[in-house]
Amino acid sequence: MTTANNAENNLSPWQPGQSGNPSGRPKGTRDLAGYVLETTDGGKELVD
Repeated sequence: MTTANNAENNLSPWQPGQSGNPSGRPKGTRDLAGYVLETTDGGKELVD
């Protein structure tokens, strides 16, 4: 039953304590909400 144990061990893509995105968000990227607030009048024209 070694094959079953190996299959169960391979279900998780990361080891415990390991980050899924070790580099994080690149510098200078914006979130969508911040972009909308900066480029519109607080998003009011999108609602109207």
